[in-house]
Amino acid sequence: MDKIEYKLNQVAVILITMWIAIPLFRVRVGVIFFILLFFLWLITSDTKWLIQKLSWSLLFVLTFFITFIPYVIVGKLQYGAAGVNIIIVNFPLFFVGLFINHYYMFYKKDYKTLGKIAFYFLLFFTIGALQTYFGLLTYPMASRQLATGLPEFSEMYNRMGIGGFGFIYSGTFLLLAILYMFLMKRNLFSLKYKILIVLSIVIISLMLLKASFATSILITFCGVLLILFVRSKLTLVITVLFTVISITFISESLIAKFFLGIANYFSEDPILKEKFTDLASTFLYSSLDGQTGNRFDLYVSSLKVFLGNPFFGIYGPFGDQNASLVGGHSGWFDLLAYYGLFTSIPLFIALYYNFKIHFSLLKKMKFHVYLTILYFLIFVFGLINPILYVYEIGFVLFCIIPAIPFIPYAFKTNALAETKKEKSDQTNEDIMARQYSPARSMSTNG
Repeated sequence: MDKIEYKLNQVAVILITMWIAIPLFRVRVGVIFFILLFFLWLITSDTKWLIQKLSWSLLFVLTFFITFIPYVIVGKLQYGAAGVNIIIVNFPLFFVGLFINHYYMFYKKDYKTLGKIAFYFLLFFTIGALQTYFGLLTYPMASRQLATGLPEFSEMYNRMGIGGFGFIYSGTFLLLAILYMFLMKRNLFSLKYKILIVLSIVIISLMLLKASFATSILITFCGVLLILFVRSKLTLVITVLFTVISITFISESLIAKFFLGIANYFSEDPILKEKFTDLASTFLYSSLDGQTGNRFDLYVSSLKVFLGNPFFGIYGPFGDQNASLVGGHSGWFDLLAYYGLFTSIPLFIALYYNFKIHFSLLKKMKFHVYLTILYFLIFVFGLINPILYVYEIGFVLFCIIPAIPFIPYAFKTNALAETKKEKSDQTNEDIMARQYSPARSMSTNG
């Protein structure tokens, strides 16, 4: 029976990765199928971990959802124009990968399964990216139109397997993560892995270019530069500070020329050309007009609403419930504006602990630099775009990215022993145990 449960558990988690990674599959089977898959995965896992080994990050994620209960009781559970389903459906989907990753990585220490999850996700995502790319060849605006959520676009493009906003940006961060396999660990990969890596990098890159999201292009460009030159958290901080300070001293006309150069490079893509030209105009004329200015106004609007309702947001006691005042284009500022620090602080603490524990575990494998860069870029992305209901990004961030270094062990029988030998010593294990397990940490401190 144990073997049957184990096989069912493996099948369920692979199908979950397939549901996230292939838009056409997701559309065909629907959300109910995913819920059934997750339930199957849960009941075939060792459920003792939910009581005995729950991490600080998982506890604070649960706390994050608990903070919504008072709003449910008083009938004020909303997320602006997006509605209540965003919180009920998309938010939990955003964190599914966190539970899956922590189960295999820290409770079971099943690095072989982690490698399989990352391998199959990359394989499935490459298939989904290829379908999206071919769809965009016929309908170049499809991914952008899918981002509007209008049914007249969704029905046709979904049938073609074209990925939308969430798929494109999850591909952006996935692309940066798999550069680790190409740049750092090529000697660990057999020919089949190398072929998959190269194909994935090429196909995902082509898809991102064809999707014509300017922010995606900028994140990819900045991410590659950071990966090539940053080697620690300290150098990342120094690099970011140096860049910010340098921008204040560089002539605005030079910055404008830089963005105009990018616009000219994408001269055959009218969408990207328009976006980068608009950015150039912002610096050239020192004004916040056009699309860039409008987006900036939306960010400021959300921030002002939060500062006016800092503790419980506009849906809290005595809050101004005029949701139209919230910009709706910043993941972090919008959450703060809607629900204040009461809900946001547990979320940010959960993200911090999740980064901390993965950073410590993956430091020996030299993947911690990639993890630091990707967390930084995703945090910046959350400032300028919606993120919490983009569940593809959540799954890639929490489940796939930390599992990528384990791909070489996916189909090895002695994966567990090899991984432990490579990355751990007893002192580090003790530190990790205290960081991961709240119960153990509290009993030790007590």
